[in-house]
Amino acid sequence: MQLVAASVLALASGVFAQNVVQFNVSRGVPGVHLGSIPVLGKRAATHSERLINFMAGGGYYARVSLGTPPQVITMLLDTGSSDAWVLSHKADLCIDDDLQQETQLICVDTFNPSKSSTHKVIDPRGFQIKYLDGGIASGGWMQDDFTIGGTTIKSLQLAYVTKAKRNTGILGLGFAASEKAATKYPNIIDQLANQNLISSKAFSLYLNDRRTDAGSILFGGIDTDKFIGPLQIIPLLATNGTYTSFEIDFSSLAVTLPNSTTLDMKTSMLAHAAPAVLDSGTTLSYLPDDMVDILIGNLDTFFDPELDMLLINCAYLTSSSPSLSFQFYFLNSTASIRVPVWEMVLDVLSPSYVPPDDAPFKNACLFGIQSTEIFETTGTVKQPNFTLLGDTFLRSAYVVFDLGNYEVGMGQANLNSSSSRIIELKEGEGKNATETETATKTKGLPEVTGVLAQQTTFTPTTGPVMTLVTTKNNAAVKLGMTGVGEMMGVVGITSLMAVLGGVFMAL
Repeated sequence: MQLVAASVLALASGVFAQNVVQFNVSRGVPGVHLGSIPVLGKRAATHSERLINFMAGGGYYARVSLGTPPQVITMLLDTGSSDAWVLSHKADLCIDDDLQQETQLICVDTFNPSKSSTHKVIDPRGFQIKYLDGGIASGGWMQDDFTIGGTTIKSLQLAYVTKAKRNTGILGLGFAASEKAATKYPNIIDQLANQNLISSKAFSLYLNDRRTDAGSILFGGIDTDKFIGPLQIIPLLATNGTYTSFEIDFSSLAVTLPNSTTLDMKTSMLAHAAPAVLDSGTTLSYLPDDMVDILIGNLDTFFDPELDMLLINCAYLTSSSPSLSFQFYFLNSTASIRVPVWEMVLDVLSPSYVPPDDAPFKNACLFGIQSTEIFETTGTVKQPNFTLLGDTFLRSAYVVFDLGNYEVGMGQANLNSSSSRIIELKEGEGKNATETETATKTKGLPEVTGVLAQQTTFTPTTGPVMTLVTTKNNAAVKLGMTGVGEMMGVVGITSLMAVLGGVFMAL
């Protein structure tokens, strides 16, 4: 890829380029019909799709359209995998009452290929993918017109799933090298660029804080009002010379305790390297077990064997200043992101939750950091020598994923920003940049700066308690829970991950 130039498309809040549609989205839970959402719009050659945060921290979903006439589909946004797939209207979960009872899930949306005039079968079988949490989806391959953010990709290849234990599709945004097809194909990022819908194989992710309804994704552009200070450029790490995931150098974690002391845990102390994968499809974050052991030794935590989860004292949410905070360092500590206490101490357990008798405290919250050892004990990974940074980390960061130049740009998120200043990323000569914004690098992401400081004040509050109600065969079906917390009080990790969003990094 040649020099990436930058052009400004929006200069201030409320001042937008032509062909921009602003719209509202609602928050819901997989299994609940989301209702009508307005048609999404586009901003010149950048395409912005609002993401629905289904609950207090549990996955980010885009509403897309597939086929002709369009069928509306809900898909989990996943930077940890590379394939897009939707549930077939004949998928086992969608028609099998026993499976629905077992999983406590009912399909949100399905795709019926017989109702699309542009549908084409590529391979009736041949798709199977396994995720880090042990979930498997299988089916066939197809092509059809795919609309996201008001922009239509013609003849996008994606999978239609007939066997799965999750109730929405997944929108994989990773490298083609990690696709699960026998023959590699241009995926959504490739096709956006190939069909001249964006000028650079890059997208920006802004999840916003945990208490808001939605975040956003911007294909082909950067919104400099959504982050603080300079955009920190970090090269991706290749595996055997091939880029397969958004994996970066993870240097250390510094945890500031309420007593003002700091735990400084460098990855160099580990017996193996532990690079970090940035994965929006994973709800929590996972660190090597040796680092988690240090956290356990210095924080009020306990492990609940029934949940198979590490819990932490909710008192950290109300501790006096300075509060608990987590500073993640990357690229030999030249780049960093600060994660506040309310992202790592998650007050999502129901009041009816009963901790083990030997628990050191009763006021328990879910800890936003867990050990990668869980993947070894469940048999999905033999040696979990990695770090997985999911939504509990990503909500504090604004991340630009540049697949063309094998790097990411990262800035501290400007939470709850109500303004936009969009920079379109372009391939071409530097002289083609506008006079107001000029790329200063000879290749890769432009050196741009966001706002000077956090522009809004955020007060953490307790997340909503929700009753999951959906319909099947025109009859109301209550799934027997009143929010995430109650579900977590009675089930183990498989169902818990299904509710929270799971760990959707492909193996």
